[in-house]
Amino acid sequence: MFFKKKKYITINNPQKSRKNYDLTYDNVAIPEVHTHEASDSTNAVSSNASVDYDNLAIPEVHIKGRK
Repeated sequence: MFFKKKKYITINNPQKSRKNYDLTYDNVAIPEVHTHEASDSTNAVSSNASVDYDNLAIPEVHIKGRK
């Protein structure tokens, strides 16, 4: 009986009816997953390599507490 009432409310009330969302995404970044071991040339780190910490992007992670 509850489901019939809810269906009746959503059909007759356009504000409470389900919305038709467009779920297509353009230019979404997908992380790369490497399943094989890298070659020696890519594993070698040069001694001249440096990191410019002024322009380094650090992601923010927000952890919600338990209620």
